[in-house]
Amino acid sequence: MQSRLRGRLTARVGFDFQAAYDELNPADDDYRFYAALAASAGVSRAVDLGCGTGTLARMLAAGGASVTGVDPDPDMLRVARSRDPQGRIDWRSGYSDVIDPESADFAVMSGHVAQVFTEDEAWLAALRDLHRALAPGGLLAFESRNPGARKWEAWTRELTLRVVETPAGPVEFWHETAVVDLPLVSYDTFDRNLHTGETTVTRDVLAFRDEQTLRAGLEHVGFKIDRVYGDWDQAPPSVAAPELIVIARKP
Repeated sequence: MQSRLRGRLTARVGFDFQAAYDELNPADDDYRFYAALAASAGVSRAVDLGCGTGTLARMLAAGGASVTGVDPDPDMLRVARSRDPQGRIDWRSGYSDVIDPESADFAVMSGHVAQVFTEDEAWLAALRDLHRALAPGGLLAFESRNPGARKWEAWTRELTLRVVETPAGPVEFWHETAVVDLPLVSYDTFDRNLHTGETTVTRDVLAFRDEQTLRAGLEHVGFKIDRVYGDWDQAPPSVAAPELIVIARKP
């Protein structure tokens, strides 16, 4: 479920995308922010929806929380479990509906997971599930790219090109924005084996909801907004701020 521009490189190029996910996505501002938030709130039970390879879940567990990590991608969970040899984390395959009622006092979606819910009905269903999963007073935290910053304009070959060494030889991959029909943005991930020239393309779609829309959805399912930031340094939101970082509470 992780959406950090997570193009899927195929087995044909001999590349285990899930195992290399953290290497390809080294930025950890979100992980550090949410781990610090959980620590300051004295969180004892946490759920990480769209946990991916489990980096944030492991950080929360290291802080003393009992953690449930949820992701629909079996290969992401394979990697997550391999990095949790003590079995400290409850790894679950599925979506938000597999989380037990009132089983957490902190719920988080990192890596822009909130943007993978492209249909409003699916987004509201996930928020309802998270509301149900939280005990009264529990916190929900997530981020979504601010549409005002127009991040999709930087999703070009020139700005996103990477080369990865694989058993089949070097593979280059990059992203290109395909269709902008706000709030939806479609983008393609290309990967090309530099030895064979074989190229594959995968299309993904993300939702760019503005602050007003995010607030309305949260309030609709019963959350109260605590804070909204525009970046990981806790700057206030603005028209061109890169992020919309939302912290909400179940009354």
